[in-house]
Amino acid sequence: MAYEFYEILEVSREASPEEIKKAYRKKAMEVHPDRHGGDKEKELLFKEVNEAYATLSDPQKRAQYDRFGSNDMGGGFGGGQWGFHTNMDFSDIFESFFGWGGGFQWGGTRRKSGGIEGEDIEIRVRLDFADALSGLKKTVSYTRKVLCTTCEGSGAKKGTEPKECTQCRWAGQVRRRTQTIFGVMEQMGICDVCRGTGKIITDTCASCRGERRESLKTEKEIDIPAGIDDGMTIKVRGEGNDGIGSTPGDLYITFNIPDSIDGLRREDTNLYYILEIDPVEAILGIKKTLKLPVLGDRSIDIKTGTQHDEVLRFKWDGVKHISKDQKGDLFITIHIKIPTHLSKKERELYHAIAEEKNIEVSDGGFLSKIF
Repeated sequence: MAYEFYEILEVSREASPEEIKKAYRKKAMEVHPDRHGGDKEKELLFKEVNEAYATLSDPQKRAQYDRFGSNDMGGGFGGGQWGFHTNMDFSDIFESFFGWGGGFQWGGTRRKSGGIEGEDIEIRVRLDFADALSGLKKTVSYTRKVLCTTCEGSGAKKGTEPKECTQCRWAGQVRRRTQTIFGVMEQMGICDVCRGTGKIITDTCASCRGERRESLKTEKEIDIPAGIDDGMTIKVRGEGNDGIGSTPGDLYITFNIPDSIDGLRREDTNLYYILEIDPVEAILGIKKTLKLPVLGDRSIDIKTGTQHDEVLRFKWDGVKHISKDQKGDLFITIHIKIPTHLSKKERELYHAIAEEKNIEVSDGGFLSKIF
């Protein structure tokens, strides 16, 4: 016997009410049609998820569902044996779960108090490695929708007024009844006639063609904090598209930042660099000044007997934490570079060392014992 509702929410038949609620929240977010541009398939899945939750969240309906099974039983649910009718407005569920109702749209139109809230805008900005470390003020350019200056956002030709939508009566939303195998489900949706405005415009504004908004190229100076990293996003409140009779959307700026420059590599707030040194420097030790990209000069103390892959740590010399008053560290890894070409003098000296250590070496294609 199949249990489609449990399968839809991806929970077991023994799932607790809290597990069902959690699963519903996750699935509803995944398939909400407003997040998929009104995709019809997602809309169908969304209805199925709502129907599943409406049943499994009600102890009595769930018990009856568990007893009689799913729609593979003879006669089906719509035959009156088990059908149910719900006037449940799922926007209430979304409001209580997520803080927003059925009119939510990701990057789309949000509704509040009879108006239409402005859409959020996301832009991507490329930032240099050095600028990300130091922070700066930067002017970004993007295009946003603003209220039409000609009609002042009415969408109607100057001197005329929009008329009431005969379908929704100024509401912008209509109640839709859907016949399902489980009965009749009612939901609130955007009016198709007036596209949620509640108004019908007969004489449209010549500037915005009745859209009530027009595109405007905008420049905005923003403060970019030191330590911002690749993929991070800054939110600028109220700088998205203008709302119509409501609040504007927000501007989201996501940054693309390279993770390295001239051998200096970043991971979170730490910096990493590989320093190649000569075997003689590793053996005898040396103090040297290293010129690092972005950071500048750093004094390096190579101790006698330094080993390959040894790491030197410079505490608090990394990247500033974006929200804390602290920095990461700089790690310099020592690589001992073995020479591939020796001068005559160098070869003689290495042979002398080999002789001193009684080391058998390969030279010129034959083995010789140095005594």
